[in-house]
Amino acid sequence: MSENATFSISKVELENFMVALTAFARAVTTTNVWIGRLVSYVVLILFILLLSDVIMRYVTQSPISWSALASKMIFGVYAIIGGGYLLARRDHVNVDLFYAHFSARKKALTDIATSFLFFLFLGVLLSESYSMAYDSISRLEVSYETTWRPPIWPSKSMIFVAAILLLLQGIVKLIADIMILMGREVDESAFGPVVDDDTGEKESV
Repeated sequence: MSENATFSISKVELENFMVALTAFARAVTTTNVWIGRLVSYVVLILFILLLSDVIMRYVTQSPISWSALASKMIFGVYAIIGGGYLLARRDHVNVDLFYAHFSARKKALTDIATSFLFFLFLGVLLSESYSMAYDSISRLEVSYETTWRPPIWPSKSMIFVAAILLLLQGIVKLIADIMILMGREVDESAFGPVVDDDTGEKESV
């Protein structure tokens, strides 16, 4: 086999690998965006619960006994599950004093260099949330704060699920940063928005 043929095969294999990476990134990003948009409607449920409790408290002098705990459980899931969505949209808060003025390649290099902190945090979160979820599910844990004793193992399990989703989106972000350093075009529909250096604006996912 000639040297040119070997190079051609290697190039084809690289392109196939990039196609597979893009497909993986698109699946993760689409999942996180879909979940984020779906969970956003949970705020309406939370609003109705709290409003109903206020009305019952002042109209009938008898607040809904289970609304406070239900609201806390719903908000807990709402707050934790949005991590992957925020990362997919690049909406986490950044300290942009210096970072905002970096070029795309310098931003990518900075993100890669500091990514170990993200993955260290996720490692601890995954370990602790798995232990908590496993223990809660195995006991079918319920809350004793009220007489109706609602199951809380689903809420605790969602912390582990959210950690996995955030980890996967973090891997997608890392891949995108490496692609930028390599000078390859990043498909924003798969990897999430890339900040424009001049305007600082982002394309929608």
